[in-house]
Amino acid sequence: MKQELAQDIALMRYSMISPLIVGLPDEYKSKEAYFRAASARGALHPNGSFIHPAPTSIKRWYQHYQKNGFDGLLPSSRSDEGTSRKIHPDLEEQIRYLKTNYPRMSAAAIFRQLCDNGSVNRNELSESTVNRFLNSLARKERTTNNQDMRRYERAHANEVWCGDSSVGPYLKTEDGRKHKVYVIALIDDASRYIVGIDVFFNDNFANLMSVMKSAVAKFGVPKLFNFDNGSSY
Repeated sequence: MKQELAQDIALMRYSMISPLIVGLPDEYKSKEAYFRAASARGALHPNGSFIHPAPTSIKRWYQHYQKNGFDGLLPSSRSDEGTSRKIHPDLEEQIRYLKTNYPRMSAAAIFRQLCDNGSVNRNELSESTVNRFLNSLARKERTTNNQDMRRYERAHANEVWCGDSSVGPYLKTEDGRKHKVYVIALIDDASRYIVGIDVFFNDNFANLMSVMKSAVAKFGVPKLFNFDNGSSY
């Protein structure tokens, strides 16, 4: 992994644990509650995708930072890079978490998530390995990967796209002023794939349309858009 990308991934991880470094924020009853909330909020990955690392991953990053400082947040490199490896217990825990909370998430989508959050790279783990592990997990639990059909979880891609916005960090412009930014994203309900995402200084309909137009140009028109009742929508 290139040094610049590794640094950017470490900065992304730092942004997710930084509130804990000075002490547990008052609004959280425990660190575990914070890790769950941080996972739900997600973060913008250096590759441009918006990811939701598992709470266990965020906890591990926090522990690594406590032990080794910022260097502990750098993605690990391996001397045997380029060869296959088995799924170790930490990856098993992440895959179990994703499949439990997003039962319609495919092996391909889980594999992308593992790559995006820096847990593995494509030279270390194959999608087929993840698929075999999920099939084994399904057999052990005497269930199928498609048994749990939660609300708004559709069977096929491009049936429903869900959209939302989130307040991001403050950015300083050339004039020296700090501005709040907003992340606007669209996710395909079935595959859990981010079909559109961008960062703006305003959370409004014009910027939402910009994300929608870009997503439609790449992936076609979905059958339905699903938004909340926010004024932008």
